[in-house]
Amino acid sequence: MIRLAIAAAVWLAAATQGFAEPPRLTVWAWERPEDLRFLPTDVDIAVQSGFIVLAGDKMTSRSRRFPLFANPQQVTTSVVHLQIDHRKPLDWTPQLRARTAAAVVQLARSVDVRQVQIDFEVRASEHQILRDVVTDVRAALSPSTLLSMTALASWCAHESWFDDLPVNEVVPMLFRMGPGGAQIRSVFALGGDFPSAKCRKALAMSVDAPIVHAPADRRLYIFSPRSWRNGDFERVVRQISSWSDPVGSPR
Repeated sequence: MIRLAIAAAVWLAAATQGFAEPPRLTVWAWERPEDLRFLPTDVDIAVQSGFIVLAGDKMTSRSRRFPLFANPQQVTTSVVHLQIDHRKPLDWTPQLRARTAAAVVQLARSVDVRQVQIDFEVRASEHQILRDVVTDVRAALSPSTLLSMTALASWCAHESWFDDLPVNEVVPMLFRMGPGGAQIRSVFALGGDFPSAKCRKALAMSVDAPIVHAPADRRLYIFSPRSWRNGDFERVVRQISSWSDPVGSPR
């Protein structure tokens, strides 16, 4: 509780002054059939284009298995999801490192986009693995391609090991946060923020969790646990539009 209270004080010290414009929205098209042709034209789409599993000294990868129907101009981000199979100790050799980065780049390039996003949730003992992947992928991408990475909200709240990574944005996931989640939501409700500047460019939320009151300068990535429906998207938009214009003042 003391740690959370200290973090809250830091975030509140960085409070924003108001909400001039609505946040920019990006909808995640995850690993399921998706028809997003109903979306307004000013909403971007981040499509999961690849899936990688690391186990022992091996790596398996595959591309997206399900169709996506969308306006091609709205598909701006290619997301590659990575995970570690912990049933076997990972042998993170230079060879496996190189193969993993190459696979991320290959899968990401299956979609013609301006940004690549790495979605890789790791344990504390695996931070260096994520650092290696991000660093190698950045080196392999063209300078004009933006690089994004998702992050646990707790990383942004309490840690700084990712601050020097060569990414354009870190996207803290403000849903299914576990202990401390309510405290993080309350900090944002009062106009606070994360202490890390890398975490102040985007936020991720889900249609099946409370929508956090976010500063207007953030890009909001919205996740759905099922194939998107127009009603789910409209419900999120209504929640966002109900936010105050400055904090504490009705719109």
